[in-house]
Amino acid sequence: MSNQRKRKAKIGNAISDSLLENTVESEIFKAAVSFSDQTLAEVHELLSIWGMTPLQYNALRVLYTEDKEDIGLPSKEIGSGLTTRVPDLTRLLDRMVDKGWITRERDLVNKRVVRSRLTHIGIVLVESAYAPMIELESKQLNHLSDDEKKKLAELLKKALDK
Repeated sequence: MSNQRKRKAKIGNAISDSLLENTVESEIFKAAVSFSDQTLAEVHELLSIWGMTPLQYNALRVLYTEDKEDIGLPSKEIGSGLTTRVPDLTRLLDRMVDKGWITRERDLVNKRVVRSRLTHIGIVLVESAYAPMIELESKQLNHLSDDEKKKLAELLKKALDK
């Protein structure tokens, strides 16, 4: 057997052996990915009623809850309030402008800043989706006790603060 084949055999065996191991970390990772995939599919299905994606709903929610003075929020503030990373927030916001959900205008003081504000349609959308979203979130975790939910929340926050 050639040296290259021996190395491939060693690597292959090591990979095969490690694939057979079920470490606690791999079990947590698989469960987290599966739970995320399952819940995101349910959220997609629910929000499709309003023609929204989870990311669009999240951006509307950030504007609704964080723009307390109704002067709009800069894109950076919207992005920092989102629960998932957005590769192109400007494009996302522009699509929401096209749908009539938000407006975008240059800041009066700092012309480099563009502020986004909810329109009446955007407010109606986020308010109408809010209760069904809360119900869905509750349903997704209703098999856990309140103490288990608190502990899970603590552990997930701790894992994210690595």
